[in-house]
Amino acid sequence: MTGVQTCALPIFPLVSRDTPFTDAEKPYAESFLGTRGVFPDVGPYSTMLHMPVVAEKVDSLRRYLRDEASLPQNVQELVMISVAREMDCVYIWHAHAAAARKNGVRGDIIDNIRDKKPLSGLTAAEQAAVDFTRELLRSRKVSKATFDKASANFGQRGTLTLTNLVACYAVLAYNMNTYEVGAPAGGTELPLPV
Repeated sequence: MTGVQTCALPIFPLVSRDTPFTDAEKPYAESFLGTRGVFPDVGPYSTMLHMPVVAEKVDSLRRYLRDEASLPQNVQELVMISVAREMDCVYIWHAHAAAARKNGVRGDIIDNIRDKKPLSGLTAAEQAAVDFTRELLRSRKVSKATFDKASANFGQRGTLTLTNLVACYAVLAYNMNTYEVGAPAGGTELPLPV
């Protein structure tokens, strides 16, 4: 894929209100839909809901991590857009770049992440989160120095939250990239070039 991906036709059928669920799947589908409040016609769950147990459990993990106080909201948003950039996931970028700005991530940092430019002027916590995210996704592990910086900034619980937030959003990105689920048109941020 080149250029900017938008919500064209994914290579996999999206879930619909007419999608049949087995009796065993129905409680998970109902739990997922009850928690979300809306039917997923775009984004990762528009395909993942074909497996309601997986969709419900992944979303439960995502919601738990998002409510975890050990990692501030601005850092969480910075992690999510870093995952989006590292994995070329246009939907996560679309869903979180504006939220990152709203939660206090500086505009130049967001723009430079999008454009793969060097970052400067980050707080120690922001730098630790970006370094940890990038290293984990690029190397599948983190060095002791990177781990120690994350631990110094976020503590044991925050570093666990950071690790699992990266992993959770990577799962979402893998699903959207595999099934070519792009970002919807519109939004206030420039799209992620991939």
